[in-house]
Amino acid sequence: MKKTGYATLTGLAACVSCSGDTMKDTHDISDCVFGVVADLHYADKEMAINRYYRESDEKLRVCIETWNSLKPAFVIELGDLIDGADREIELNYLETINSIYSSFAGNRYYILGNHDLATLSKDEFISHSGMIRNFYSFDESAFHFVVLDANYNRDGSDYQAGNFDWTETYIHKSQQEWLRQDLEKNHQKTTIVFVHQNLHDEHSSYGVKNATEIRTILEHAGNIRLVLQGHDHKGAFDRINGIPYVTLKAAVDGSGLKNNAYAMVYIRKDGVIHIKGYGKQGDFEI
Repeated sequence: MKKTGYATLTGLAACVSCSGDTMKDTHDISDCVFGVVADLHYADKEMAINRYYRESDEKLRVCIETWNSLKPAFVIELGDLIDGADREIELNYLETINSIYSSFAGNRYYILGNHDLATLSKDEFISHSGMIRNFYSFDESAFHFVVLDANYNRDGSDYQAGNFDWTETYIHKSQQEWLRQDLEKNHQKTTIVFVHQNLHDEHSSYGVKNATEIRTILEHAGNIRLVLQGHDHKGAFDRINGIPYVTLKAAVDGSGLKNNAYAMVYIRKDGVIHIKGYGKQGDFEI
């Protein structure tokens, strides 16, 4: 496994490190622009382990205001939209935070996280949120986007209503075959992959345990430009065999809007990708 890592956490090129006209310039020379946020963990409960659950609704409102102002092609949340509680209470959490997410004036997408399934089944989360399905793909402009679901136990069974150990996470064989076929069918399109758990380090408690199998599929496809993921709240960057893996910081961690964390992603016509972070989320140039 060949790893070469770099990250530009501050001081990107001027076109994305500033606001106003320079940001508008970046938008104008980009082929595709989208918004992204990870790990909101919305819940009406007291802070624990630096997670300010009750503040995530206001943090998401600020995300939506920014996105509606900048008008990206779509927005996506990288999983753990809600935190665990009794089933009916958790459904109320989902209704509350999803009503805010739904105020984005454009297409929005979801990824399943392990906390989304603490007391709900995948079908329940999907039906109450409006998510398409648990793994899927879509196109925007000339680009292809793939959403993966790593919420499976080792035996291939679904994470459901807390029947799992969050450190044991897998992408099962049938989804791997779907991924191969999807990438082959779209081999001429530059592709970005989204997933909640981490694909760059299978040895970490945050990592997909069969990540090497998934990376092999992505590397064989030859058209993967970026993998965006959440789950590890402190964030991370790695580059493995030419594919960059960016883990966004968690929006739920830390009190106040200064500790919000979300981003705009600009896919430039020249092939460069700029990730403009807001709050405590750093910037990246890839």
